[in-house]
Amino acid sequence: MAKFKRHGFTLIELIVVIAIIAVLAAILVPSVMGYVRKSKRTADISSAKTIFDAVMTVIADDEDATLSYTKNNTSAQKTVKYNGTTKTYTLYTVCTKDGAANAGGNHSLWSGGSTDAQLFQDSLNSLTGEGKTPIKYTMSQAGKPLNRWFVCYRDGDPLNTEIWVGDGSSNTPMYRLWPDTDADYN
Repeated sequence: MAKFKRHGFTLIELIVVIAIIAVLAAILVPSVMGYVRKSKRTADISSAKTIFDAVMTVIADDEDATLSYTKNNTSAQKTVKYNGTTKTYTLYTVCTKDGAANAGGNHSLWSGGSTDAQLFQDSLNSLTGEGKTPIKYTMSQAGKPLNRWFVCYRDGDPLNTEIWVGDGSSNTPMYRLWPDTDADYN
């Protein structure tokens, strides 16, 4: 009697291999998605640093723009967390820029501040150009959209300049990105 030789895998062996691959995928996919979210946040923080540097350059180089930077800006009380400490202070919004990555007719210029701050906004636009600055991490932990950049300063001191992201529909800064990134953003 001739012996039967196996040529391949049995159905049970294939099912076991597929089950192992499925378990590995279930473990790895959330981890990879976490890395993607973290890289988007890091890119936004880097963009905020670049915006901050541009603001400080305008303030240092143009005295008239510096004077317009501090005139008649909207203020609000803000509470932020950094290194486990919560602090509330008055935040003055100088100008905003649309951070949506859509291809529509969104505003790619710094605007939205008081008319007295127009000279500063024009100087900042001249320095940074008219290109879009999309926000990569587009949803807050509370599920609100993050689609607008905010140039602000705190407690009435323009040297305390901060860059925030927030919701464009309510025009509200939500997370400080530079300097000292808000702990809730990370």
